[in-house]
Amino acid sequence: WIYDPEDINGQDDDGNGYVDDLIGWDCAGYSGLQDNIPSPPSGVSNGGTWAHGTHVAGLLSARSNNNTGIASIGFNCSIMSVKVSTGEQSYPYITHGYDGILYAARAGYHNDNFTIINNSWGGIGYNQYEQAVIDVVHDDYGAVVVAAAGNGDDWDLGTDEFAHYPSSYEHVISVCAMGGGDNWNHWATYHESVDLSSPGEGIRSTKIDNGYTSWSGSSMASPIAAGTIGLLRSFNMDWTNEMLETMILATADPVIYDINTEDYLQGKLGTGRVDALRSLSTDLFPRFELVGNDFFLPNDSTGIISAGDALEVMVILLNDEGWGTANNITGTLSAESIDISILNPVMNFNDALPGMPILNDSNPFQVELSSTIETGEYEFILKLISNENNNIRYEADFGFILNVEVDDQFMAGDVNNDATINILDIVMVANYTLGQEEFSYDQIQAADLNQDGNINILDIIQIINIILYN
Repeated sequence: WIYDPEDINGQDDDGNGYVDDLIGWDCAGYSGLQDNIPSPPSGVSNGGTWAHGTHVAGLLSARSNNNTGIASIGFNCSIMSVKVSTGEQSYPYITHGYDGILYAARAGYHNDNFTIINNSWGGIGYNQYEQAVIDVVHDDYGAVVVAAAGNGDDWDLGTDEFAHYPSSYEHVISVCAMGGGDNWNHWATYHESVDLSSPGEGIRSTKIDNGYTSWSGSSMASPIAAGTIGLLRSFNMDWTNEMLETMILATADPVIYDINTEDYLQGKLGTGRVDALRSLSTDLFPRFELVGNDFFLPNDSTGIISAGDALEVMVILLNDEGWGTANNITGTLSAESIDISILNPVMNFNDALPGMPILNDSNPFQVELSSTIETGEYEFILKLISNENNNIRYEADFGFILNVEVDDQFMAGDVNNDATINILDIVMVANYTLGQEEFSYDQIQAADLNQDGNINILDIIQIINIILYN
């Protein structure tokens, strides 16, 4: 874009609520008033703290293959400046960060596009309003939000493990900085909320006006990750923010956990180190949703699921329209209760194109309930895995509930449930009292005629009396 004085017309041309925002926006201004010039104050050092944004911008999208300076991961993706710091030549504190996030998202949305928003800043402390801003930006304006995870214990917390914001908010890709050779190097913030790792130590990039300098920090790691997402988007212009987020995390290289083996780091450096080649060469994953599930009682016509029952479990899942094809699909069913046995927990499904369902009605999961299982709700988890290629794969967990009830359809004394009380029921109860036979929950209820919680000779006498007097 080349400036033309006639572009300044005092109008909101694109309907995003901002006037003449041709090259971005200054959400903070120099005296608290917003304006359309997102530049640092005049006279600041070209390599000082005000150059932080310039250094980040170079990592996002410095032009590549031109034999000049550095090459960015985003190659020649378009970038837009959003200034969120007040102050003149003093330290540029972040004062309007969430205003900037909201502006950037709106600018992309009203330009019939969407924005990948890099945030190389942050601090500690959760705020509900800030999360609400992120939710609107992600859900309503379709933006991808990327943020630096932090540079260790800058707040004297006594540890490098803590939640850092905005990186720890939901719908934000939190990026941890790594040193050379995928080493963590004991200075960057790590946390369970971290989503991704990225190079962030000794990173060379641009500074104000002219020249280059090397800095370290998660501020450098974050734009390298965001630039990779921009590169991925440039090859897949029809992908949504959720698709980009899914694929950049799924294709990260988990080699970082082979190198950084400390127990306290496991699972807290994200899914792996961002990997541009893997992300570009991996087809879009499917995205399944559980449409429904069904429990069938093949040996019980009552329809009541109770202790001792054998069940057949069927599931129906739908591959969302617009996502990728699912291949080599495996489902594994599990339940936490020791009173639930799954005889065939692993199931293979047919491949599914976008918009197609998968189901196992012809080959259901076979489940047995113990005779001592208590009434109540029990959760099943179906883990779905597909599109597996080495350590890249689609994974999703789906939960559903089984209700175990009391089957009050039994007849007192009819232990074998044949609708007749006779000598066979007496023999079964006698064998149970001798420890020679096991009863289901329903059989116990039918045999305990005096309802004293024990099955003994008194119950046998009552069964004999029923036979004699009927």
